[in-house]
Amino acid sequence: MTPVTFLTAIALLPAPTMVIAQDIAPLATGQRVRVTAPSISKVPIVGAFAHMNADTFLVETHGDTSRVPRAAVTRLDVSMGQKSNAGKGALFGGLLGGGIGALALGSSSLCADLGTSGTCALVGAGGGGLAGLLLGVLIGSTSKSDRWGSASVDRLRVSFTPRKHGRFLLATSVSF
Repeated sequence: MTPVTFLTAIALLPAPTMVIAQDIAPLATGQRVRVTAPSISKVPIVGAFAHMNADTFLVETHGDTSRVPRAAVTRLDVSMGQKSNAGKGALFGGLLGGGIGALALGSSSLCADLGTSGTCALVGAGGGGLAGLLLGVLIGSTSKSDRWGSASVDRLRVSFTPRKHGRFLLATSVSF
């Protein structure tokens, strides 16, 4: 490799590095993110986005700062706000309350003596289901969960690798 070719290759290195650092423009400092990097952590790292440079994400989690190499990141999600779990609470509470009410009233000695255990089970299911639904909505509305949107980790990756006999390999990959 001639010195001119080598110097040209070295001069071009900062340009791809800057492109990589700019490909996730919408991230703001303090924004809640979820970083999936299986080689770093078995569970996703959730915290506030602190900083990003060409090769590292900095995520603040509970007073600690996690450094995550960009090459290790397989998925990056950005919080789109929170949602209430009232619907899930209503569903689970209604089903659980209905089942318990049907069993309790359907197998009671009062209904067995009257010979109307089927009707009692239906009344128990209705009453228990309604009570469970209301309790489930109340509990679910106090619980919030994040809504996540996917962000691009790298639209453009550039690598520059030395090879045998003084040669270099410049490789790029683009994702859509």
